[in-house]
Amino acid sequence: MDFSEQFLSTLKHLPLLVGYAEIHYHLKFLYPRYFRKEPEIIADIPIRCVQARTTSLPILIIVKDAHLFPVSIKKINILITGENQEISGIYNIDLPLKIKYFSKILQVDLSRFQPEQWLNATVEFHYEINGKQKLTINDNYPDLIKKPFRFFYTGNNLPFSKNWFLGDPHYHSIHTSDQVEFGADIPSTKVMAKAMGLDWFFVTDHSYDLDDCQDNCTKNDPDLPIWKAMKQEVKIADEQDFRVISGEEISIGNNEGKNVHLLAVNHAEFIEGSGDSAEKWFRNRPQHNISEIKQKQTNDDLFIAAHPFDEIPFAQKLTLRRDSWQPEDFVNGDIKFLQIINSASTDEIDNNILKWTQLLLQGKKYFILAGNDAHGNFNVMRQIKSPFWKLFSSSKQVFGKFFTAFKFPNNDPVAGIKNGEIIVSNGPFLNFQLQQNKQIHNIGSSCSKGKATFVYEAVTNIEFGKISKTTLHIGDLTNMQEAKIENPESGKVIDLPECGYLRMSMKTEKDGLAYTNPIWVV
Repeated sequence: MDFSEQFLSTLKHLPLLVGYAEIHYHLKFLYPRYFRKEPEIIADIPIRCVQARTTSLPILIIVKDAHLFPVSIKKINILITGENQEISGIYNIDLPLKIKYFSKILQVDLSRFQPEQWLNATVEFHYEINGKQKLTINDNYPDLIKKPFRFFYTGNNLPFSKNWFLGDPHYHSIHTSDQVEFGADIPSTKVMAKAMGLDWFFVTDHSYDLDDCQDNCTKNDPDLPIWKAMKQEVKIADEQDFRVISGEEISIGNNEGKNVHLLAVNHAEFIEGSGDSAEKWFRNRPQHNISEIKQKQTNDDLFIAAHPFDEIPFAQKLTLRRDSWQPEDFVNGDIKFLQIINSASTDEIDNNILKWTQLLLQGKKYFILAGNDAHGNFNVMRQIKSPFWKLFSSSKQVFGKFFTAFKFPNNDPVAGIKNGEIIVSNGPFLNFQLQQNKQIHNIGSSCSKGKATFVYEAVTNIEFGKISKTTLHIGDLTNMQEAKIENPESGKVIDLPECGYLRMSMKTEKDGLAYTNPIWVV
């Protein structure tokens, strides 16, 4: 390969390398600075451990691609520290590995700690590779600062009322796996989700990974073995007390024929989409268009616009034909649910709430959801910052950090979300009702103009601190503006707009956030 061919090959893969770090991925004659002839060795823990759900901290151990780089994990040392206490444990496992993916959860008893405090956890790996003894902390990614994991240990569930069910609608499992990114296995994800106080999650692996051959991520298999394996694993994991629902993140064409992402949840058939997969250079046109989705929707499935307001980097626009959702796309696909929170960046959240508000003031009836787009990543996200040069870690996109909560008689995420009584939060609880003519109107419903008694409930906990501000937002479609009432009085009779909506938001002293969906005034 001459220099020009090597450069083109490098350029072809650059859009992919904004994903989750594979330390051994390289081009033919070009090796990343962080390249190591080792499998990825990773520890991860949940961001929160709820004593009411489990008395132990689950520590997830992942070793990926040991079939390429055989390794032997000799022992694992774990240290948990709190305000006035610490515990340690040594796990002598002496485990030789030569498989593509290995995972194991170590349960660490937390009964010696008092709940309602932040704890630190450190996982020390002792391993042998190519006859050499090595030690690493938390993971073997080079150049990352080895800081302890931090998690909140609490006695109680998050402060939600009865029949509210919390979950993450956008998550990538091990079946999103290619040259540069991967998630965790579904059984381990279920354990971690339960520990942090969730009740459900959707498995939404990339459509362009679900159609791959099992042993080659650059070739497709029309028999869809990965899709079928994911569906079967979800079926086994799904239980009434904790729901796991299958889905896919489809790369699909928007109004301008460019690639956007759509979550298809509990849909019976696989929908292909590889326009932005970079599997074939410059073959980046979408196979399907959002307008086709209207005919595909059934009572049993749920279609969600994934991160519709995200700004797309220029390189991805150019090479992958990626774009943001346009207002026409929601109409053309009959999409009512928008996952506008995709990370813990407050600037992005504020910006996306504003964009949603602008749609509401135009008379659109869209419900917001919150997810994290996590690929595993239960406490920290390890990513490539500069392709072939630098890694970094962040806590902005970790599983369950922001979540969607719905109220419903039972834990049925698809039906519950479609019912519309939904809030999004990173922990605190916020709910409101309008009482009018002896009728109660809940979030997601509609009421008549005139007057109504406004009643709300706002609850926080030690993890998120005291409530600093609650806000009632009153949207007036006639004047195209949204009025705000800070720290409103519950139980007060208020005037409703002629046509519009009411919604609420809340902030706490320790960065807690909650947003309700509207009650519409018609």
